[in-house]
Amino acid sequence: MSKYRKIYNDNLLGTTFVSNFKFYYASFKIQQQKGKATDINLFLDSCAQIAIRTSRELKILGFIPYIHLLFGTGHEQKQIAEVISKKRKEVEKLFLQDNVSEEEINKLLYDFTDRINASTQRNTEDQLKLSIEYILKCYSIKGKKQLGDRIFGYLLKAKLIEANDPQERLDVWHNFIGKEINPSDVKLLATPELSRTNSLEKDLTLIKHLENIQQFFNEIGLHNVADIVEKDIKEEKSKTK
Repeated sequence: MSKYRKIYNDNLLGTTFVSNFKFYYASFKIQQQKGKATDINLFLDSCAQIAIRTSRELKILGFIPYIHLLFGTGHEQKQIAEVISKKRKEVEKLFLQDNVSEEEINKLLYDFTDRINASTQRNTEDQLKLSIEYILKCYSIKGKKQLGDRIFGYLLKAKLIEANDPQERLDVWHNFIGKEINPSDVKLLATPELSRTNSLEKDLTLIKHLENIQQFFNEIGLHNVADIVEKDIKEEKSKTK
């Protein structure tokens, strides 16, 4: 499998700005390899049109239970269309690169809508709702449950959800996530940055998980939580040196 096909598959059901951008980027690269995408401008025009149409459809279908768990709220697709429209040259440059980093993609978004505006786009209730939806999505994907546990753990660590002991943490988990779903690792609710092994390879995987969580919190405007995650990432990276 080519690296672009892997990026495409990994972000096929993306629900964040970064994952949706990666999906369009990988689509372009795959078509380019096949000799089908010769005009970057036409491709980006098509991406913007698809993003706008998808955003409208998700808004209309929002009444369907759990629809946003699989496909996002539509806000992320709207951001894609807006960034393509207003930062066209920067987007073109990234699409023509052989590799693109999450940092470069995030810079597009935060240059376009600054940190203050991003944080005021949603209130805390909406941000918590998006967090819970993402946790439920993690629980629907094989191998992603611990990611959901860690996200909930950071909501607790940031005091956005109050719980002071193991039983309270389990109670609020069931209140928010559902009584029929148990956390895959209750230790991660108390210590979301916990490394479950001493293996260097596993430590690097943990760092990747934490970076994904930080990205998610930044994208929904919970920058105070993202800052807590960033502190833990720096500490974990210092252990691998």
